[in-house]
Amino acid sequence: MATIVDVAEYAGVSVATVSRMMNSPDVVSEKTKKKIHKAMQELHYQPNAMARALQQKKSNIIGLVLPYINYAFFSELTDAVEESCHEHGYKLMLCKSGEHQEREQEMFSILQANKVDGILVCSRFGEADVFKNYEFPVVSIEREIEGITSIMADDYAGGRMAARELTTCGSKHPLIIGSRVPEYLPGTDRIRGFEEECAKAGVVPEICLVENILMGKKTLKKVFFDYMERNPEVDGIFCTSDMIAAQLFSGMSVHETDLYRKIPVIGFDGFEIAEWMDLSTISQPIQEMGECAVEMLIKKIEGKIAPEKLTLPVKLIQRSSTERFHGKQEK
Repeated sequence: MATIVDVAEYAGVSVATVSRMMNSPDVVSEKTKKKIHKAMQELHYQPNAMARALQQKKSNIIGLVLPYINYAFFSELTDAVEESCHEHGYKLMLCKSGEHQEREQEMFSILQANKVDGILVCSRFGEADVFKNYEFPVVSIEREIEGITSIMADDYAGGRMAARELTTCGSKHPLIIGSRVPEYLPGTDRIRGFEEECAKAGVVPEICLVENILMGKKTLKKVFFDYMERNPEVDGIFCTSDMIAAQLFSGMSVHETDLYRKIPVIGFDGFEIAEWMDLSTISQPIQEMGECAVEMLIKKIEGKIAPEKLTLPVKLIQRSSTERFHGKQEK
């Protein structure tokens, strides 16, 4: 494997000149740079990124720690983060915790050992003070953590939008179906916003929470339809994630299709699957969240002033699942 010494000898320059070209290319003449680049290509030389990071005290690498990658929110977020990192001249190291706290902390240690300049994290654990103990900057996505820069969507406002949409459709006994999550996660703000907006309309929603929306479509369907049989007065459904709506109403039987057409249904997140289902939804700005998170982190890396908290607006996307009910309550 070729070394920097080999490159210098092949190009007929000093090792110091090759080093300057890699670290401060503007101080090296174009003629010399061409000679060094040609030598690197001929010798198949690959610069040691870790060695350069140690020398420069900057790796131009950002870490991203997620609980899952195959869930739509996180896959869309990862795509946005990677594109933004590339545009700003950074590489991305992606780590998955699988919602295991010990593994999440292990991922942080691995990223620290690889000399990342900063970390973006979507943590699902209550003990978040550990993030303050690292030397590099950290930005939390989709969750506010005290003392840590954070970026999130306005889940509370989204919950209120969803409630207004269902009550506009004439719903008097709406049902919230979602996963049971800790108070510090955004799902609770969606439910709180929905309940408070319903209260203004004199409506008290029913709530059906499951332990995990990844529990499987068959199990989730059973929980939901058993609940509906016990509570036939339900006349509107708020799914706290589009994925819940997809699991309940995709590949529908005649019974399920009839229910989906009979009462208004709204989701949350703005995933592509909501469009396929013609499902009204509260859309999160996932692309913008990823881009802003990277920009905030880079500002902190460079010692510039960055907002400590940024909340991005959500928007209602109306589709057939609620639109066809507009005005019916007035007839």
